[in-house]
Formats: sequence, C-alpha cells, structure tokens
Amino acid sequence: MPSERMSHEKRSIKCSRRKFLAGSGAAVGASLAGCLGGGSGGSESVKIGFVLPFSGTYSFLGESIVNGVKLRLDQQLGGEIDGRTVEYVRQDTGADPSTGASITQEFLQSENVDFLVGPVSSAVAGAMKPEIASAGSAIWLNANAGNYKLVSDNCTKYHFRTSFNTWQTSAPLASFINDNIADNVVLSYANYTFGQQSKNLFREEFEDVGGTVVDEIGAPLGTSDYSSFLQEIENSGADAVFSFFAGSDAVNYIKQFDSFGLGENMTQTGSGFLLSADTLPAQGTGALGMYSLLHYTPTKQTDRNQAFVDAYSTEYDATPNVYACQGYDSGLAAEIAVTEAGGTDTDTMVSGLAGAELDSPRGYLKFKESTHDPVMDMDIRQVVETDDSIQNEVVETLSKVEGPTWGCSL
Repeated sequence: MPSERMSHEKRSIKCSRRKFLAGSGAAVGASLAGCLGGGSGGSESVKIGFVLPFSGTYSFLGESIVNGVKLRLDQQLGGEIDGRTVEYVRQDTGADPSTGASITQEFLQSENVDFLVGPVSSAVAGAMKPEIASAGSAIWLNANAGNYKLVSDNCTKYHFRTSFNTWQTSAPLASFINDNIADNVVLSYANYTFGQQSKNLFREEFEDVGGTVVDEIGAPLGTSDYSSFLQEIENSGADAVFSFFAGSDAVNYIKQFDSFGLGENMTQTGSGFLLSADTLPAQGTGALGMYSLLHYTPTKQTDRNQAFVDAYSTEYDATPNVYACQGYDSGLAAEIAVTEAGGTDTDTMVSGLAGAELDSPRGYLKFKESTHDPVMDMDIRQVVETDDSIQNEVVETLSKVEGPTWGCSL
C-alpha cells in the first residue's frame, strides 16, 4: 500500500531535549524513515506505520487513533519533528493476528518504518510482538492493546504502551467500590481474554481490600440477549456489580440491565469501556448513576484536556474519545523520542523515551522505565445528565497509577 505523504512548510525551532512539553505548542519538527546512526542521523524523514483495523467492527477505533496521531504531528507540529518530515504508511489488520504479523514484517523489512502504531486487538499485538523484538529496528507505540501479558511474557524494550493495561482499567476501582458503594459484588463480563483478565484482576484486588465476590457470570462475546445472565446477577443477591463489556455488547448489556430494573437494588460499576463516550449516547438515561474507571474522560475539566478537545473538535468535527487520546499520545511519544535522540536511531530513541513524561490530555503520563507501560492518572467517573447530554463526570482522579511489573525488567 502506498505511503501517505504530507507536505507542509518546514519549521526549524530549537528546543531543550528533555524539558520540552509535547503539547505545550512548542514547534519541534518531525523526522521519518531509516536513519542509520545516532546523533543527528542521516535521514530527513520519520516514517510511521499504522498497523490498525480500517475495516470491520473496529475500524472506528483505528481511524480515531490515526486522527489523534495526525492532530499532534501534522496539525500542531506542521508535519515535522526536529526538522524531519513525517511520513505515514498504513495497512488494515482487521482483527486478524496473522495479517497483523505480516504487515509488521513488511513495515519493518520493506518500508523501514521508525515507529509502529497499533494495533487495537491484543491477539494481533501478540502476533506482532516477536517480529518487532527480533528486528529491533523500530519503536512500537502500542496505542490500544491492553493485555498485561505483553509485558509479563518476554518483555521487549521496543514496546511502549501509549494506552493502558488490563490491571489499570479494573483493579484500582476496587478500593473505591469497597469504601463507597458495597463490600460485596457480583462479576459480569464478556467471556474472552480481556474480559477474563479484567474480572480476575479486579477480584484479586477487591478481595485484598476486604471485599467479597459472591459470583462470576460470563457471557459470550457478541451476546444480544442478556436476560438469562441478568437473572443470575439478580439471584446473586449482591449489592453491586463490576463488569467488563465494550462496544455493542456494553450498549446491549446496560440497556437490558436498566430494563430489568436491577439498578433499583444494586449499583452497576465497571471498566471504563462499559460506559464510554462512544457507548453513552446509545445507552441513554439507563446508564445514569453508574460508575466506571478509565484513563481518559473528554469532559475532564483541565486546561490541557480542554485545549485538546477544542483542537480535535475543530479538526474533525467530533468529540475525541479514548482511542483518539491514545493516538495523540503516540504522536507525543514519537516527538519526544526523535527530539531526545536527535535522529531516528532506534536504540538511542528507546533510551530517550524510557522514563519520559508526556504532556497528555489524560493527565499525568510517564513510561515506567522497567516495563515501558504507562504510569498515569486514572479517572473514577459517574454517569450524569446535563442540559443536553448524558456524560461521565469525574468523581475522583487516582494519581500516578502504576500497576505490577509482572517480572519484566528492561
């Protein structure tokens, strides 16, 4: 697939390498493709390969990630990093691991990309990982795949997660629920790897803080009728529910939970994908009062986030979602890596990016040096009704949430 090339007026502005804030408006340039040495490097470009779904169920997520990256690098930096022009290639993974692996091979071997951005699916990420680790020629900016085992199993220094891991979007909510909502819960979840990880990690933390899990109820991915599962939830007698569902599953589950009247006797909580900016319009008033945990909330009242929301809305005529934020932060990470290294030598960029802080719309965000997973702020939100919409309101922000290392030490 041919490269997407962006031509912009070049700007060359000096900046302090470690201290610049990617997002403060500092106009540092962008660099593309195969620089062979450290220092200033020999290439005049930086090449970014998008390994994302652009068709099928997850195409909206893939396009949101691309929009976020390009907002930072093209719209805000004029298509350059540190005087180097930014160039893109993209191919459609769908949700197929073998396709993701073959695209990764092509991007590394033929396209000579400096950064890989993606994927959405953790299964695709698992197939990409050995290709990236063995090549050692590009930085992988993981903009969505949350499976914690990407770090626990033979972690690689080339992997930087600009998104989240399953522990971060589940376990930290346990103390809040136990302290403020209920000391007993029933777990409901989409019965596939990410759903299983989410409920297991939440359960471990909830029991550690003194709570009781009375039952676990898994529903097949893609369930349309949750009536039998909701009956089990009601029969559990729990005072609260912790759930992981996403996308259309989250819409169907929440609407039917409300129709069953379960909210009258138990409080629904869950991973933030259960009650996201993308699902709330369809979930409507049935979601009111429910709690969730996520690392990005579009309505968060900070100057940094509002500047991002305004810029994204102006450029794309849409409110940014969590996937757009993850893409934007991938753009920030590429900016820091190239600027710190003074070029596109991969190992030099890895050294500059490890431990780096990003000026993210989500709040605090730093790459943990031992794992390259994010250390970041996490928002506990409650669904509220405003004059013109149903939205998440931040109830509490958990600062600098790290999570385990799972034995990884880079």
